[in-house]
Amino acid sequence: GAPASLEVLRERYRKLESRRSADGREFWLNWAIVARELGPDAIGFVQATVLEDGRAWAAYEVGHAWWGRGFATEATRAMLEHLEAAYAVTQFMATVDRRNERSWRLLERLAFRRADAQDAAAMEAQPGDWLYRLQRAGAEAATGGATPCR
Repeated sequence: GAPASLEVLRERYRKLESRRSADGREFWLNWAIVARELGPDAIGFVQATVLEDGRAWAAYEVGHAWWGRGFATEATRAMLEHLEAAYAVTQFMATVDRRNERSWRLLERLAFRRADAQDAAAMEAQPGDWLYRLQRAGAEAATGGATPCR
């Protein structure tokens, strides 16, 4: 629904502009996807929540009219590379509705691997969702081979 007032909306945007959680422990990052050849309008977005322990949750969405053209894959790949370089992220996670074949195939193209049901349950994935993980090279040695959980 609509915000209660203009001031409520301003406060919401002030919080979002900080790019940090209220306690400062997480980075909340969002980028619009713009395909230059299509004009200046956004066709989707990528987002990440970067946790203190070197993990990040990744998300993406592209408008239906632009599906199948590689925009989501390219934007998500660029986001992952940026998060690894700028935030030292060593493990990426994403959840996807198991019926959304386009989405889980995108993750698999980017080398994400589907976690088992027990791991997904431990990460509190919603029923009907699959949990995917991508461990970056060298990250396993840094964590002693353990997969950190929140």
